[in-house]
Amino acid sequence: MAKQENHDEFKVRMKQPTTIDRLLELDVAALISEIRRLEDSVERLVRSNQEIWEFLEEDGSDAESNHALVEAREENLVTIETQKERIEMIKWCVARKTRRDGVDNPHYQLSHPHSTSSPAGPIPTISTPEDSMPEASHLSGVGGEAGISL
Repeated sequence: MAKQENHDEFKVRMKQPTTIDRLLELDVAALISEIRRLEDSVERLVRSNQEIWEFLEEDGSDAESNHALVEAREENLVTIETQKERIEMIKWCVARKTRRDGVDNPHYQLSHPHSTSSPAGPIPTISTPEDSMPEASHLSGVGGEAGISL
């Protein structure tokens, strides 16, 4: 069994639709289900951004004529980063809820590469040099997502 570093709190960087305290009120099964839902959402957003990028590259039009696509891609990037952080929040909560005597429960090794609830590696974002992630204070808290909204 792997011993986890003692993290007394999770530092949230981005505006999230829920809090650590509310997540800790949920049972582990609900948290694991939400991790899977968010990972699927991130994968879909990454694919969408790749398709947008490929279209913009092939189209060759100026950025102004494709403003809606560029804006959608930028919004996707913010949503991806927000959801990735929420996944980490939930994983932290699962570890905290299942840890016994300072030792993580091996059944919930969510960051382990062979875990069924976590992708084998980080989900890549598609970015270009002109992309920059807005500071957390500028985020509007991307709404309209299904899932845990407390």
